Amino acid sequence: MNRKIKKYLDEIEKTEKKIADLEMYLKGVRSALKEEENNEMIKSIRGMKLKGQELFDLLNGIQDGTISFVASGESEEESGSFVVQEEKRESEENEYGEMEETE
Repeated sequence: MNRKIKKYLDEIEKTEKKIADLEMYLKGVRSALKEEENNEMIKSIRGMKLKGQELFDLLNGIQDGTISFVASGESEEESGSFVVQEEKRESEENEYGEMEETE
């Protein structure tokens, strides 16, 4: 076989291995970033010092979209404060005594 072709094939093999290694590394870095973001969210929520029912209501509101956070600050680099806005929905009691939301 031509030495140049062999050299190119070897170079391709090395490069593909490096790419695979870098993809694994990138996957690990992304995983670590997500873990740090999750830890920061937990720290922020726990820092609110909410009692059981208040915490439950806050988390439910975030999940169902009735509570949103608005960042205040001039740039993303500055750590601005957050304002919680709660969307009010009217509730009605159903025949079983449970509250149902109406829009």
